[in-house]
Amino acid sequence: MHLPKGITLRITLLGWMVTLVTLAVFVMVIVPEQKREFELSLESKARGVAVSIRGVAAGAAVSEDYSAVVDQAMQVLSGDNAIDYVVITKNDGFSLVIDRSAWRTEKLGDAWRPLARTAVGSIGFSPLFGRRVFQYAFPFDYSGIQWGWIHVGLSLDAYNQSVRRTYQGTGALALLCGALSLGISLLYAARLVRPIQVLHAAVEKVAHGDLHARAEVGSRDEIERLAVAFNDMARTILGRNQILESVSFAAKQFLSDGDRDTIFGKVLERVGQAAGASRASVVRECEEDGEPRTTLEQEWLAPGAPSGGANWADFPWHAEAEQRWVGMLREGRIVTVTPALDGQSPRDLIDHRIRSTILVPVVVAGDWWGIVAFDDFAHDREWGEAERDSLRAVADMMGAYIARHRVRTALEEAKETLEQRVIERTRELREQIAAKDRAHADLADAQQRLIELSREAGRAEIATGVLHNVGNVLNSVNVSTSLVAGKIRESRVENLVAAVRMLEQHAGDLPAFLEQDPKGQRVLPYLAKLGGHFCSERDSLLTELESLSSHVGHIKQIVATQQSYAKVSGLVENIHLSDLVDDALRIEGPGLARYGIQIEREFERLPAIAAEKHNILQILLNLLRNAKQALSKANGTHPRIVRIRIRRLEESRVSLAVEDNGVGLPPENLTRIFRHGFTTKADGHGFGLHSCALAAGQMGGSLRAESGGPGCGATFTLELPLKSAEEVRKRV
Repeated sequence: MHLPKGITLRITLLGWMVTLVTLAVFVMVIVPEQKREFELSLESKARGVAVSIRGVAAGAAVSEDYSAVVDQAMQVLSGDNAIDYVVITKNDGFSLVIDRSAWRTEKLGDAWRPLARTAVGSIGFSPLFGRRVFQYAFPFDYSGIQWGWIHVGLSLDAYNQSVRRTYQGTGALALLCGALSLGISLLYAARLVRPIQVLHAAVEKVAHGDLHARAEVGSRDEIERLAVAFNDMARTILGRNQILESVSFAAKQFLSDGDRDTIFGKVLERVGQAAGASRASVVRECEEDGEPRTTLEQEWLAPGAPSGGANWADFPWHAEAEQRWVGMLREGRIVTVTPALDGQSPRDLIDHRIRSTILVPVVVAGDWWGIVAFDDFAHDREWGEAERDSLRAVADMMGAYIARHRVRTALEEAKETLEQRVIERTRELREQIAAKDRAHADLADAQQRLIELSREAGRAEIATGVLHNVGNVLNSVNVSTSLVAGKIRESRVENLVAAVRMLEQHAGDLPAFLEQDPKGQRVLPYLAKLGGHFCSERDSLLTELESLSSHVGHIKQIVATQQSYAKVSGLVENIHLSDLVDDALRIEGPGLARYGIQIEREFERLPAIAAEKHNILQILLNLLRNAKQALSKANGTHPRIVRIRIRRLEESRVSLAVEDNGVGLPPENLTRIFRHGFTTKADGHGFGLHSCALAAGQMGGSLRAESGGPGCGATFTLELPLKSAEEVRKRV
């Protein structure tokens, strides 16, 4: 037999205790009442005896002949064993004492002559007879004269036996009721707790990774509603987990060297199934006769979905209503279409079967290449933030894959056109290409660890933060990759090939050609100049690849820092804030320069502080990007300035402030911008500054915003404790 535990035991004990208290109150009330009933019965019997003797005693009171009274009393005593004695007392104390064995006269005290002339009975000890009896005193009046008292003593044997039976019966009934209530309480508690146990079992399964577990509860109460909410939450988590797994799968596929159409088909199938879409498509955008045109690159249909492709080729991009789509996609914003739209929706121009669709732009080397479209034929749905971010990550990785494929194709074409004599000069270029491939492999490893850490933590918010930060750095990676590809395409290798061919044509008279021919005399200086150009070009490519390696290293640390949400914090080391500012400006420098933004530095000389280097770098990059976006939206001709200040606040605190003269912030947003999900950008996610504030708090610091209002710019200040790594280790 399994004893109840936990809440079942508590509910059982509570119900049982309520029953026991009720029984106790019942017993405490009923037993005294029963005893009172028994005493009233004794009193009634004693009153009857006293009344029967009073008539005889009236004659004796006149004649003072007590024999008749004695005979009457003896007859009463002999007729009922429950009557112990009869005592007739006059007011002067003269008394007739009559019991079963004899009678006598005595002079009794005041106790046998109460002052109050009222009948009274009670249970007590009688000193005259030496035992406990029920004593009943009855006043005896004759012809208006208070003659005396008639005392009747009744045996308590029958009374005690009745009381005993009452106690036994009441006790047995109480025990029976207590046992019965315990059983009923157990059954009721088990029935009441059963839905909770089912819900608990489902929660345990989900906690151990079984996201398919569901709580089947039909109690029709709050617990059933809680179970329904839990099941919805489990389905949401399962969907997000499947989408994250599909993103991880897409990252592996895009980093492989397989056929592009095959890779696109596998990625669309996996991501489409995870997103619950009926159809997934890759559509390329191009221009024909000055108007945008689209071509369907790849398409996947879910099993059971109606056949028939989307009509992208005839989509009216030039129409005024559809220009809004084009503008949003060119800006890198996601477009969703829901049944809430009135009139003829652009969705219907593509495919009338669509109930809901989402279009994610694919950007290659900073240019809009096309879209990834996911259609739902069965449901009207709103695409959540987690789905949007995951699908954006897939589109970004697709854009990076296309850019990498272009670079690889260009490199292969360049290598095919080079002659054998320039192999030595191109060795470093091949090494750089290999280094770039290793960097992409490191990026794939960082993305894989990002997804795995998000799955282990079981929290979609961590995965969302990782994808956001990696996506930001990937933009810089795309810029560096595009610069490398551009420099390779602009290489002057063709000029070297022409010079070599000229030398080959004069191989027989090479010395004379170099010394006497005007063209030959310019060959050696030209080759020297061309060699200098190649050295400069190599140095430039090395610089870009070092920047690319720095971005990849930052991506690695972004993934590593997310482990602090589930495991331990990152490495604490002595760092100089000014060095971190320089690193951040090297990363964001091209983007800032593109908008004509000037950088002003106001640095105080400070000692090194103990902190997590990449956490601070991540915060600083977010602040610089926000400042860049704020300045890009600002109107007017005034210079665009970002001022970075490093100051010492007190003995144990330092501050790093990023100030811009951009669009500014309204007062009500100065604290709301740090909340998860809040954003002032049309394509924002609302977790960049939130994750920065969390990171600052984990380092023992804080992040705050200040602004004079719209149009007055904004200042974001990061405060950190001033302590060395040695001090931190000593405290630990």
